[in-house]
Amino acid sequence: MKKQTLLLKLALIVISLLMILAAVIVVPTILKNTHTDLGGLVWPFGIGFYAMIALVLLAVYQSWQLLTLIDQRNVFTAPSVAALTWIKRAAYSVTIIFAALLPIFYVWVQAEDAPGLLLLALILTGIAFVIGLFANILAQLLASAIQIKTENELTI
Repeated sequence: MKKQTLLLKLALIVISLLMILAAVIVVPTILKNTHTDLGGLVWPFGIGFYAMIALVLLAVYQSWQLLTLIDQRNVFTAPSVAALTWIKRAAYSVTIIFAALLPIFYVWVQAEDAPGLLLLALILTGIAFVIGLFANILAQLLASAIQIKTENELTI
């Protein structure tokens, strides 16, 4: 089990590094280059980007905590449900932010003449929503399993 969680932890490290790279290099470059295209919309655009990066890093941290609980064989505990709940909240928040930024993305795409960027934004919105749904289902299943485990411990 440790090999699989090690691979997932490495993936989380890569995701974290990519998010930090995006926060330090990519987002400032985009904001600098789109300042003339977006005008006053550059601030909400930048704040939305940085909020999404922070939420993704929160979800990565909670995923790391969940993998640590799996390694310790403490999956059927309340902290696991709490971690999944935080992942769900972060994913839904990213979905809401992406959806709110779609009109700004549209203005940017029209100015840059790059329709693929709008498609990418729509795909990322859908991915964040699916991750939120999956985390929600897992949290409910885990809560049910914990309840059954507790009932079985009390009957024995």
